Amino acid sequence: MYKIALILLVFLTAHAFRSQDKTPDAGKPITLGAYYFNGWKADSKHVTEALRDSFPEREPKWGWVTSTQAVMDAQINEAADAGLSFFSFCWYFKKNKPLTESNTILNLYHNSPNRNRLKHCLLIANHEGNEIGPADWHKVSAEWIKQFKTSSYLTVDGKPLLIIFEVNSLIKQFGTTAKVKEALNYLRDSARKEGLNGVTIAACVGSYPDVALKAKACGFDITTAYNLHKAGYKNRVSRQIPIDSLINSERMIWDRISAVSKLPYIPVATLNWDPRPWADSSNNYNTKPYYVGFSSGSVFRSIQSLVRWMRLHQTQTTKEQVALLYAWNEYGEGAWLTPSKNSSDKPLEGLKKALSQKQNN
Repeated sequence: MYKIALILLVFLTAHAFRSQDKTPDAGKPITLGAYYFNGWKADSKHVTEALRDSFPEREPKWGWVTSTQAVMDAQINEAADAGLSFFSFCWYFKKNKPLTESNTILNLYHNSPNRNRLKHCLLIANHEGNEIGPADWHKVSAEWIKQFKTSSYLTVDGKPLLIIFEVNSLIKQFGTTAKVKEALNYLRDSARKEGLNGVTIAACVGSYPDVALKAKACGFDITTAYNLHKAGYKNRVSRQIPIDSLINSERMIWDRISAVSKLPYIPVATLNWDPRPWADSSNNYNTKPYYVGFSSGSVFRSIQSLVRWMRLHQTQTTKEQVALLYAWNEYGEGAWLTPSKNSSDKPLEGLKKALSQKQNN
């Protein structure tokens, strides 16, 4: 009897482990997007001398100025051909500028004959200098809804997806989580009045469980992040950290945040972090840690890790299996996918390879 019981226990344990490894609908493709930074204009302050002279491999094949119609058309094709489903454009609010003037990249996207190849959504960059409060909420809501109503806007749960960068900034501007919740509900109600099903609103909470709980109290639908660049800093012994430390550590943050908030989670794979080209006296990037080893190979491993996590946690993500990459073109911070003018390495090849492995074994 003891032997029979032991055999049964071994069988059940093995079956349980197989069940964990083989998730339902394991071959379902993910809806993968990339954050798009729109600061690469003529005479942009972001193209620093250090970036031009010391990091030439980051320069895209079209040159540093990519905010033109021809380059947008080309970028959409590059992204779609590599397997991306959407861009999440950084959207800025400047009190002293018209809303459209701060976000001209959207005009280039909408005017592109290729726009139907790649959907889009907005990341509201409401950090310091771009805060949004009660006085402007109705105005910006109306502008966002204009984007929501375009045919190429990405939907999650049948509603347009809006990502907000700073939860704490919203709480500070509105005063309480309850007031933020009212504002988010106003946006949802306004969208319904315009014929939409509402809005799915995601909060960037980074690696911070307390911010994830605040996001839930504010009434956000989803938690996510912009990047998780500090994930690989643990036990570092120098400023230069191997990129695989970042890749291997992100999964723990995805686990933690999705478990804490109990909201659907959109994981973000941070492809790299090396902001030395933007170092100045206010950020001290010239003394802070950065990763080494960014390449098409590291992009492959990063996205492979992301896809594997998605397959094993389908009930913790959105039903559309949305995931994000940081980033398409954060050249100043060292994370990019665009083809390079001065390097033979092709990060997009790493993306293609990772997405071509259907089971990602």
